[in-house]
Amino acid sequence: MTLSSANRRIGIPLVLLAGIFWSTSGILYRLIQEATPWQVLLYRSLALMTALSLWLGWRYRGQVRQALTQAGLPALVGGLCLGTAFAGYILALEYTTVANAMFLLASAPFFAALAGWLILGERIAAYMWAAMALAGVGIGIMAGEELSVGKGLGEGFALIAALGFAGLTISLRMRANTDKLITIFLATLVASLYGLAGIGFSGWQFSIPWVDLVNCLGMGWFQIGLGFALFTAGAKHLQAVELTLLSMTEVIAGPIIVWMGIGEIPSESSITGGALILVAITLMALMGARASGRTPPFQAPVS
Repeated sequence: MTLSSANRRIGIPLVLLAGIFWSTSGILYRLIQEATPWQVLLYRSLALMTALSLWLGWRYRGQVRQALTQAGLPALVGGLCLGTAFAGYILALEYTTVANAMFLLASAPFFAALAGWLILGERIAAYMWAAMALAGVGIGIMAGEELSVGKGLGEGFALIAALGFAGLTISLRMRANTDKLITIFLATLVASLYGLAGIGFSGWQFSIPWVDLVNCLGMGWFQIGLGFALFTAGAKHLQAVELTLLSMTEVIAGPIIVWMGIGEIPSESSITGGALILVAITLMALMGARASGRTPPFQAPVS
């Protein structure tokens, strides 16, 4: 389908803006004063869950239970994977730099391609193997530096988040007509349970400063919720390759915002490895668009 230039003029700024909203997760988390990552995960998830509950209630007009039932196993699996990704990302921000967390999270498309090959029997073209190898080098450079100094926990959580997003992608491909909002709603439930479990192991402390609570609510309502709404609105006006490239503003802007806001400077290995991952994503998207009209086998993550 050929998209008109008028539609593209609508879609491009919407998707760019969605990426900017998503990119604020790092700075919002760094502004947290006392809340633990488990508390942040719980309150962020509850904020998004509340917004989605209102939207789904309005959309389905009293048939929400039926809609949840019809969504079936793919939505449940996708919600579990996305909820795990939400938890992994917050924990990654706690133990590593925003740049490392975001760049490693951006590797999700390559894990999705591998999972599609192993689970769904999807063919991986030669250019995709090349892109995955390049991304693997980037991941190795970034994680290798942390492991060499006895760290690497944050990078591990970021890779768990990337695997979670890959699982979400596979679940959506298993049933393409599954309502993504229902999947995200289930993910907020799963992430809330992770948060409750973490708080429980830490002593059942729910009280946090009001400033931290405002940041958590902002992460749920605006950073994820409004970002996703903008992305969804713009997505119908753009081709898949454009969505992939434009939404990379999240990964690029996130470390810049944290650097300008609080002076968190990425290491040389982080910049080098992250650049290789972004080049690999660009290669995967552009070559995928040329290959017999096929679209890239993934969807931009929502951190």
